[in-house]
Amino acid sequence: MVGGSMGANVVNYVYHVVMGRVLGPVDYGVLASVFAILYIVSVVPTAASFAIVKFISSAQTKAEVASVYLGIRNFVFKLALGLATVMLVLSPVIASFLHIQTILVVLVCPIMFFVITTLVYQSALQGLLRFWGVVGPLLVASVGKLLIGSLLIMLGWSVLGSVVGILLAAFLAFLYGMKLARVIPMAEKVEGFKMKPFFLYSLPVLLQAFAFTSMFTLDQILVKHYLPSYEAGLYASLSMLGKIIFWAVQPVSAVMFPIVAKKKAKNERYKAVFYMSFLAATAVCLTAVGFYYMWPGLAIELLYGKAYLVVRGELVWMGLFISAYTLSYLVVSFLLSVGRTKVVVLPILAAVAQLILLNTYHASMLQVVQVSLWCEISLFIGLAGYLGYYQLSHDYAKK
Repeated sequence: MVGGSMGANVVNYVYHVVMGRVLGPVDYGVLASVFAILYIVSVVPTAASFAIVKFISSAQTKAEVASVYLGIRNFVFKLALGLATVMLVLSPVIASFLHIQTILVVLVCPIMFFVITTLVYQSALQGLLRFWGVVGPLLVASVGKLLIGSLLIMLGWSVLGSVVGILLAAFLAFLYGMKLARVIPMAEKVEGFKMKPFFLYSLPVLLQAFAFTSMFTLDQILVKHYLPSYEAGLYASLSMLGKIIFWAVQPVSAVMFPIVAKKKAKNERYKAVFYMSFLAATAVCLTAVGFYYMWPGLAIELLYGKAYLVVRGELVWMGLFISAYTLSYLVVSFLLSVGRTKVVVLPILAAVAQLILLNTYHASMLQVVQVSLWCEISLFIGLAGYLGYYQLSHDYAKK
């Protein structure tokens, strides 16, 4: 899981480096806006994926696994169609707000459909600890959008070529995910899956996913709306450098979640899994922030080129912001894996605070990053308190 995810992340980053260099700051800012839309519309499938992993990893028999998988798959397929239709209707409004071409937002609709349905296959296989089912489609999508997008840009399609490349890569990943999902065990007699427990768990997870996705993308969207196109492009490169930290740690969280959920369902010890995951995540965050502090110019020029060196002073702040975000995300993932869904209130409050503050304080890129950082630090402090309370209450219950 870690190796495959890191491989996909490396390809993803090569993709953004190539796009940033060949498109330039202005057009790269447009492409970054399209990715921000994709991050936001992935909220629903992300929430569903958490629930799928938890329910399948907790299933005790093949029949139960088949029931969960088939019930949720059919529901999510219909949901994907509905969301794609809504996005299509809203595409002119979204394009106007972000100052981009409407066709780019329209293309997000089929991309969203393929991404959502592919996530069902990936999540089911993740719940069964078949991690190639997660990283396989990721690698196909990553390599596909890099090769196809680069080819179309060489043919003169510019940003449109990049987005079409994403669409075709998402379709290929969907086909591969469908093929890998054939290994999911099926029983001769499958009882209908009752969706009520799924919805009761998914709702708070949905709110959590929306909050974290908002904090991950809101700064970039508002920068594109409030600041000039050139600065928006520079900020996109800055944001992508920060997101390296999250992408490096995300495989750890993805492995931790089903393992903890399964151990919790079997009444086995699981705290050590979380502690090791948190230590690994912290080590990655500290290493990245230290590098950004010592050699910001090197990090930017090596990946994006001299045209983006203007933001080297903001890089360490972005690293701190994404580090706080990453550790907060890991803590919430752990708490959700053990059924502590009330924790979602804290990221929701942090996301609302970030929205209000960024709409007030957005005079410069540095101000935007610092506002986001303080919101994440406040969230992490709140989560640390909640985690301590959970540990105490859990230990007391065991006694």
